[in-house]
Amino acid sequence: MLMLRLKLFTYVNLGFKRPTRAGWMLFVVAVLFYQLLFSPSTALATRFDGQLEAILKRELPADFSVTLQVVESDTDRVLMEKNPDMPLVPASTMKIATSATALSVLKPDYVFVTEVTVDNARGGSVGNLYVRGFGDPYLVSEELYVLARELRERGLKEVRGNIAVDDSFFEPAPPLDENEKIGIRAYHAPYSALSLNFNSVKVIVRPGVRAGEPAEVALDPISEYAEVKSAVKTVKGNKPAQIEIFRNGGQKYRETIRVEGTIGEDAPIKNRYVNVSSPSLYAGEALREFLLREGIRVQGKIVQGRAPTNAVPYWEHTNSRPLSAIVYGLNKFSNNFMAEQINLTLGAQVNGVPGTREKGLAVIRDHLLSCGIPESSFTLSEASGLSRNNRISAAALVKVLQTAARDFTYNAEFMASFGVAGVDGTLKEKFTDAKLKRRLRAKTGNLRGVNALAGYAVSPDGKPLTFAIIVNGNSKVQHFIDYGERIMRAILDTPFPSHAHVTR
Repeated sequence: MLMLRLKLFTYVNLGFKRPTRAGWMLFVVAVLFYQLLFSPSTALATRFDGQLEAILKRELPADFSVTLQVVESDTDRVLMEKNPDMPLVPASTMKIATSATALSVLKPDYVFVTEVTVDNARGGSVGNLYVRGFGDPYLVSEELYVLARELRERGLKEVRGNIAVDDSFFEPAPPLDENEKIGIRAYHAPYSALSLNFNSVKVIVRPGVRAGEPAEVALDPISEYAEVKSAVKTVKGNKPAQIEIFRNGGQKYRETIRVEGTIGEDAPIKNRYVNVSSPSLYAGEALREFLLREGIRVQGKIVQGRAPTNAVPYWEHTNSRPLSAIVYGLNKFSNNFMAEQINLTLGAQVNGVPGTREKGLAVIRDHLLSCGIPESSFTLSEASGLSRNNRISAAALVKVLQTAARDFTYNAEFMASFGVAGVDGTLKEKFTDAKLKRRLRAKTGNLRGVNALAGYAVSPDGKPLTFAIIVNGNSKVQHFIDYGERIMRAILDTPFPSHAHVTR
């Protein structure tokens, strides 16, 4: 009615002739028609919600739940929405909140450090050597080799005592997965402040020279951390390896990995990854191997223990990838281990050592609140999306995405971390047709009965969009359809005229 008041002001104050009663009524009808046509909460918006209802009716079973919102990125205009404030299980779209918080709080150039201290140093000989981890999610064999070489270049020639591994920066809880029992698979790897190779070891199975011979089974990296027991037989033909892997604790060795099965004599090499139960000891044993290869003598054992406060700083390994590169891998390939390591780091850096899941989630919670998201829109259980106890709404994810896009300090790194439609990451095999390829940058989410997609897109007429779609259905279904992709395809076929929006 603001326009009606302005018109009335004009008539009264500028001395125009007042209209007749019929003319006045015609004027009021014209003003109301104008408002109906151009107001933010009018039939045009209803038409889009109607189109959305048609899309959801066509694509989703009637008993499925959905929270969905699509906004025009530049203006925050809501173009489509359905149950936007209803929290649902987000699966791996939870990583959006985790990675945005990390980049905002720690900053993209944050580097994970691995610290080496010693005692009783005499020239190139030291007593005990202490290796303290600070949560590096990407400490891999190549980085550990570099660390060993750095120590040799520093002048280290001998460790007379033990190599003590210190993982006290974290106090981690086990992975949370309500779908299945925590086992030896790589995605169930434990978390640790001192980790190596995502806390998994590669089991390599090669066929013997001829049928009837035992297959060759080895571990990578080579170390005394685990003992391998193989019962894999080579059979005729090129049948791929059919193996089972079992892991349990040993007496002489910290792990015993038993491999059973068969492999064809002409079959390709089989690689499988299994997690380790003592990440810091695993890292320590691998470091010892690299030190020996560099000609550095190690007389003692690998033990767990905190570095004493009077230990002398010897080297600080800072060649790890920066946080921006860690987040790139985290979101492109939906790495659960990286998400949890980052969450523990947030907890330790913001709320004090040791880092715990709860301390990290408190930092993520504060970031969500700072984005203007009400607490009723989310529940946080863990940082990777593996748990079904996580809940978040589409509107909440959109606000996280919009906040990140407008923060110059980390928006480029954040947006670059998402899979590009039809090109890479978890979107490499999706939206591959020329019509949609490269029109989305998004994070996927999948659990049994959960399918989600959230990120950024471009409308047919070039408008930048921010969106979130979370679908929850029957968790007993083994093969859940990719509803997020199907719904987003239909949405991107919808033209959005510039005056069509809903103001929230």
